[in-house]
Amino acid sequence: MTQPQIPPAGITGRMDGSARDALTWSGGQRPGTPEDIKKYRQSTVHEPGRIVRHPGLADDPLPDGPFGVKSAASGGQSISEALNNYPNSELARWKIEQAEQNYASSVREPLGRGYVRGHVVPPGLGTERPFGVLYDARGKDLARQAATVIFPTDRPAEEDPQARSLYLRSHADFQPGEQRRRDYNWNSAGIDPAQYRFGLTDPNPQRDGVKKALTPALDPELQPPRVLPKLHEDYKATATDFLGRPRALGTGDRPLGPGHTFGVPSMRKGREPGVGELLTGKYGLAEQGPDADLGKSLREGFRNLPRSGDEQRAFGVPSIRTDVRLPKLRSVANSQNYGNEPDAGAVLRPPLAADLGISDEAFVALRPRGELQKLVAEAGLELGEEEFEGAWQLAAEADGVGAAAAANATGGAGGEPEPRACIDTFFRARHHLLAQTLQIEPPF
Repeated sequence: MTQPQIPPAGITGRMDGSARDALTWSGGQRPGTPEDIKKYRQSTVHEPGRIVRHPGLADDPLPDGPFGVKSAASGGQSISEALNNYPNSELARWKIEQAEQNYASSVREPLGRGYVRGHVVPPGLGTERPFGVLYDARGKDLARQAATVIFPTDRPAEEDPQARSLYLRSHADFQPGEQRRRDYNWNSAGIDPAQYRFGLTDPNPQRDGVKKALTPALDPELQPPRVLPKLHEDYKATATDFLGRPRALGTGDRPLGPGHTFGVPSMRKGREPGVGELLTGKYGLAEQGPDADLGKSLREGFRNLPRSGDEQRAFGVPSIRTDVRLPKLRSVANSQNYGNEPDAGAVLRPPLAADLGISDEAFVALRPRGELQKLVAEAGLELGEEEFEGAWQLAAEADGVGAAAAANATGGAGGEPEPRACIDTFFRARHHLLAQTLQIEPPF
């Protein structure tokens, strides 16, 4: 906690200042960047329409006038003169040669002559006598000096044994067929390697093994043969499998001919059925008939026997309930078909205006005169009162029987029913009247 006698550090402001006062700019505008700091800001350096300048050159004044060196508009050297810098006349070329004759490159490499390197060639070398040293190749070939170099016949001098031992130790350079000796001290072990036999010695060595194997009588360790009972040989003959012949089962010799066949004959009682007859069967007409319980139940109390008069009756509930009246308000959970849903023919050949969601029932529904006239007017068909009245009378007369039946089915009040007609009958009647007016055959 700050002591009351010690003043606080920093600048003292209003004690009642808030965050809103700190964020509110005086005058309602955001303060700009100071001029001495503006040259370091990227927004100022890369400002559109201005030259990008280094901050160190931002305060330097721009020079007046155009930049660069001003070229002469006329009287200067042209491009052809700048390219054709080598003189064309003999005098001008001679002047250039005189001016360049003291150059080191001109002295060392004169134009049209060879390069001078300062070599002094002895007189007559290359013209009177050839280069190189004479070598009597033919004479040396006759003396077989080349063969002696490739196949030397002189024996090399004997090498010092001590140097030879060092070279063997360092490079292991043994002569062909030379035995490697490790220079063991055999005297310390009391062994003469020339006479000593290494390895173990058999206390009972076998002598004359091959001779005794070929002549067993010479081996005194073998037991003499003994006479065994015949029972052992008989057991060995019956219990041993010999290669290339069957086992002797002790049945003895039987007087059987070479054409004897063992086993039981297949047909012991004459003609017997084969495999085909066993697979297909051989049944009579009575056995080939249907079973007695085919299509009916033989259990008492579980038989579906029709009563008299029900021979052609189909039991059960039909899939399409045309016998039940279509409910006015059908639930979305009701999947029953009441005969008003399209069949396979309607799916393959959809009815008129099916793409607009209008079913055929809308065209054959009986409607009163006012509703039908309103539909015709909304469809954009302009009919006069006489034309509409003529088509309506003809359509109402054609659908009069259906309108009366519908009124009786709905339980209407007594009296004459209101005339009704469907859209399909109305347009058929209108086409009929147009055909009579134009004196053509109607399209239906």
